Amino acid sequence: MARYLLALLLLANTPAFADDDKPTQLPPPWSSELELGYQSLGGNSDSESLNTRVELTYVKNQYRQTAEAKYLLAEKDGEEDKRKGQIELQSDVKINERTYVLGNANYVDDRYGPYFIDFTLATGLGYQLLRLETFQMEVEAGPGYRHQEPNIDEIDDDDIIVPETVDELILRGSAKFTWKPSKTVELNARFTGVAGNSNSTLETEIDLTSSITDHIAIKFSNTQKVNSWVPDGLEKRDSTMTINLLFKI
Repeated sequence: MARYLLALLLLANTPAFADDDKPTQLPPPWSSELELGYQSLGGNSDSESLNTRVELTYVKNQYRQTAEAKYLLAEKDGEEDKRKGQIELQSDVKINERTYVLGNANYVDDRYGPYFIDFTLATGLGYQLLRLETFQMEVEAGPGYRHQEPNIDEIDDDDIIVPETVDELILRGSAKFTWKPSKTVELNARFTGVAGNSNSTLETEIDLTSSITDHIAIKFSNTQKVNSWVPDGLEKRDSTMTINLLFKI
């Protein structure tokens, strides 16, 4: 009887999990990022630029939802030099270990681009080519629809950017990879191509992030977009480089 009471007493004072047996806490399904960048120059020529980016991501089970918004404003000598806003939404559903079905919507409002409004809606399949600890790569492809409205505002006195509205079927392809050479450095690259009868575009975005703390980092971004056709006298390539503070929540 005494041995039985002693055993109950020991059991009552034993923790439910030993320190090494504590269950691993799963990360929350929601994550978010906020980027802010501002530059002001004075002297012989005054210029200001402001760029922001917000991203929300939800990952749970076989579902992944991503929403991203960007805004860029540049002024030179008191006049607007560039203004561009972009919203992209994507929903992914895994159908096996590496393959997923996707839906993508992308809206661009570009005051100084070939098209004032550029909207694409696409679906397709994605595949995770590599899933290593420090390197990941995904590719996507599928059909879609594009609506583009001409930029009828004049850049120069007699230069109209694009004369026609575009409504057409497209093919969209994308490849993206993430490389983490160390705990504080991350390199991301994304290549997105859209092909249609009226024109085709290829956009390349390369980001280098260096962490300052667990929640704050410095981010260097370079974006290049090439249009297969533009009116005479206009550049086919548009590039943007930014240096931002990145806040991870």
